Amino acid sequence: MENMGPYVADDSGFYTDEGLNMTISPGGPSVSIPPLVASGKVLIGLDSVDTVAKARLAGADLKIVAASLQVNPTSVMSLASAPITTLAELSGKRLCIQTSGVDLFKTVLTSNQIDPESVTFVTADFDPAPLIAGDCDAFLSFLNNQPVALAQEGIPTEVFPLSDYGYHAWADVYVVSGETLANPAKRESVVKALRASVRGWQKALKDSDAAAKLIVKTYGKDLNLDLENQQLAAKAYQSLVETPDTRSNGLLTMSDAGIAQNIDTLKMLGIDVSADDLFDTSLITEAFAGKKSL
Repeated sequence: MENMGPYVADDSGFYTDEGLNMTISPGGPSVSIPPLVASGKVLIGLDSVDTVAKARLAGADLKIVAASLQVNPTSVMSLASAPITTLAELSGKRLCIQTSGVDLFKTVLTSNQIDPESVTFVTADFDPAPLIAGDCDAFLSFLNNQPVALAQEGIPTEVFPLSDYGYHAWADVYVVSGETLANPAKRESVVKALRASVRGWQKALKDSDAAAKLIVKTYGKDLNLDLENQQLAAKAYQSLVETPDTRSNGLLTMSDAGIAQNIDTLKMLGIDVSADDLFDTSLITEAFAGKKSL
């Protein structure tokens, strides 16, 4: 559901309206996006702010030009029958967490004056079964994933996002190469693609059930997705994509305050990059042409 905006845009002919012949290729954890964008193999990539920042520091000439997920979905989930409602309440508790997330989580704890040693980390994958079984007290989850799945099973949960505690890293940002930005024709193609994507997101959010059905029946038909689950997940995306900033400025836009929060989060993670080096807001601004919706 995180890409339902582009898929709806594709299905609705919004890219064609802009004179573009767009091909949407699947990504996933096994696909490294920065090299594909930096090498020119793809015009636009979708990745996370921290991944793009690391790639840029490693020498990749990349810029972030728009952001779809304005609220990072990384969150702490507990059972409603034994709720954990704040980060501080994790002290003395067991947290089921993926190995890749331990360092990040320890950094968030430290930045909030909570001793990481006060939390017991239990290695887990993305299946919340260990939480249900009582192997841990809380589970590192995504707002739009595990809580939705458990709700569908009739298991109520308590969830709070790490963004409540200073972790502001936009997810699914649109990234392009410096060569693309320097090429007038390619740059204009990106502006057109952003405009079409905004229209796709507007339509998807207006009728998320229909967007989910499109993904299940068409673009994700080989994945055997559950329609009810995907419709619930699509609704969960609403608050991640549509925020006070995007309601004021337009979907996918990047406010100065939001960029500053992202830079602060990157510094917290030990990634030292400036806003001017990482972000370029001019293309999404051109896409809207002074409007707040398209």
